[in-house]
Formats: sequence, C-alpha cells, structure tokens
Amino acid sequence: MTRRMLLAAAALLAMALPAAEAARTTLRATRPGAPPLTLRAVSNAEYWTIEVQEGGVESQRIEVQTDLPNVLPRLAETNGDGALDLWVPVIGGNANTAWDVWLMQPGEGRFRRAGEVSGLGFSRDSAGRLVALGRNGCCSVVYTFHDFTADGALREGFAIERQVDSLNRGTCEPVAIAINAPPAAVRATCGLAPGQLPGTPLRVP
Repeated sequence: MTRRMLLAAAALLAMALPAAEAARTTLRATRPGAPPLTLRAVSNAEYWTIEVQEGGVESQRIEVQTDLPNVLPRLAETNGDGALDLWVPVIGGNANTAWDVWLMQPGEGRFRRAGEVSGLGFSRDSAGRLVALGRNGCCSVVYTFHDFTADGALREGFAIERQVDSLNRGTCEPVAIAINAPPAAVRATCGLAPGQLPGTPLRVP
C-alpha cells in the first residue's frame, strides 16, 4: 500500500470515529438586590470549567477536577442568604454522589469554595443546616448535618443514622462529629418516613 493510500485510509478512519462531545450548560444564578450572574460551564474528560460573568464581563473562572464530566453542575440556595450557589459534581458511587460546593459572594459577583458534600439527596432544615442524606450499605441511611464557619467553609456538625428493615422496624441513633446532635433534630429526623429529607429539599441532583 502506498503512502498516499495509507493517509487516505487514516483520514477515513478519523471521520468514522465519533468525536467525544464536551458537556455544556449555561446557568443563571440569581442574587438579592442585583442582576443575576451567568455561568457558562463546559467539561472535558477530567475537569469542569465554569466561566462566571457579571453584566457580560468575566468576573471569575472556576476549574474543578471531576470523575463525572457528563453530569451537569447545579444551582441551589445553600446557606440561607437568598443567592444561588454552585454545585459541581466530582465523584459518583453506587448511590451517593460527591459535589464541590461554591457559595456565591453576592456583592462581589464571585463564588468561594465551601467544601465537598456527598449523598443521594440534600436539604436545608429549619435551623438552616445543610443536610446530606447518604446510603450506608443495604439497610442503613445517614443524615449528615452541616453548618458554615465564619469564613464560609462547610463543617460536619453531627449525623443521625437510621436502619430500617422490610417491616419498617429499626433504629435511629445520633452520632456526634463536631457537636452533639440537638435532641429536637434527632426527634424530627427519626420521625420522618424512610428516605424523606428534613426541611426544604434542594434540587440537587
């Protein structure tokens, strides 16, 4: 086979192989008292890159390493300030997904990384805590309650573990992490139906 024929065959093969398409999305992050921010997110095989725009001008570029380039980032009001925060998917498991959480700084037109949370569902409870519901084996779920430090970092406060069998019997026990679980939170969480989240569910995922 001549060199010209080899080049032609290579070109035909390249045309036949489908190119890997990057995942893309555009998000509109609202905030109190100011116009929304526009977030243009695009992934490659290893990273999500998010361009933050304020008034059409780039104000920040965020890059997050990920194992989930085809799972789109989300926006959710996470800490009670009325501004939508950025959630970027990073790791997927059998049930739980880990997300990198970036809190909006409404007056700056930027986001600040708060930390990582993992679960299959999330909510904000009546005390303003971020709750992550995670699966732990076949018959156990764990509610992990987070708060935010003065500089906006996520902190695991306490957890409540529930084990339920097919007859709806089981246990519900608090687990201290940084603090002891408040009795009111334990009573409210243990009174939920299996799989139900306390407070207001977040639209993540």
